Amino acid sequence: MRSTQRAPKAGICSRCGECCRWLPVVLVRQCKPHQLLYFRERGLKKADGFFLADAPCQHLHEEKPDGSGVKKWGCDIYDRRPASCRDFCGRTLSGGKRYYVPEGCTMAGKSRSEPGDGQEDPVSETK
Repeated sequence: MRSTQRAPKAGICSRCGECCRWLPVVLVRQCKPHQLLYFRERGLKKADGFFLADAPCQHLHEEKPDGSGVKKWGCDIYDRRPASCRDFCGRTLSGGKRYYVPEGCTMAGKSRSEPGDGQEDPVSETK
């Protein structure tokens, strides 16, 4: 059965919570071969050139269902969130700032249903 719920508009947060759940630990390209093995053996997720730890922010909370069947997340401290959260726009910023942008992030200008989100890992693996 197809949902009648429309995909979130590109450039608008869909409140999926993924940007607040995954903690970028280290850039893959900065790892030595033994570190790559260490992170892989511990099951860290690899995306967008980062190794990621599943470490949800302590202020992230699941919102009450709204009837759409889609889980939505909120921030307990949204009005006073730190600059690193306020600056997140779903894109890599200039000046050396770089954020992990979750696959399908609507803030990045693509709806969650659009293919080709550009999240392929640009770094080749070393074995």
